[in-house]
Amino acid sequence: MSIMLELLPSAGPALVVGGGAVAARKVQNLVEGGFAVTVIAPEIAPEIRAHPTVTLVESSFQPSDLPTDAPYALVFACTSDRETNRLVGELARRARIPALIAGDQSESTFFTPATHRDGDLTVAVSTAGASPTLARDIRDRVAEALGGGWAEKVAAAREERAARIAMRKDAES
Repeated sequence: MSIMLELLPSAGPALVVGGGAVAARKVQNLVEGGFAVTVIAPEIAPEIRAHPTVTLVESSFQPSDLPTDAPYALVFACTSDRETNRLVGELARRARIPALIAGDQSESTFFTPATHRDGDLTVAVSTAGASPTLARDIRDRVAEALGGGWAEKVAAAREERAARIAMRKDAES
């Protein structure tokens, strides 16, 4: 069974195996979602290094990096090596940890949508893993059509809602 995942704050530790461009996008989303991220890769992109809270393990992935009692809430296999990605997916499934395997949706147990954020407004597009490139293209078109300024509108809506709730509570008292 596959699920689409919207990243939530304080969701737990996540493992990203790989240090390139795809891994960098996943790390960015995980960090924004409040995950404690560990990256394992022999070479790690500067965009990943820029996150001070990310734990970096500069080595090739080893099966012992993902034991059956691994503490991870999510696992991402984002290397350019198909066999490594397959192994990471197999070990994650054995440990009953949801895994996203780049390049092979059939091995993934969840998918992350392409997201656009403007403050607390989040718009997400998913193709259920069929085409991340298409999802990103659609996301970019939606973001362009929306334009900016939504962070302020969402903040104002939050304040208005809080005021309505407070008025309702006062009326019930």
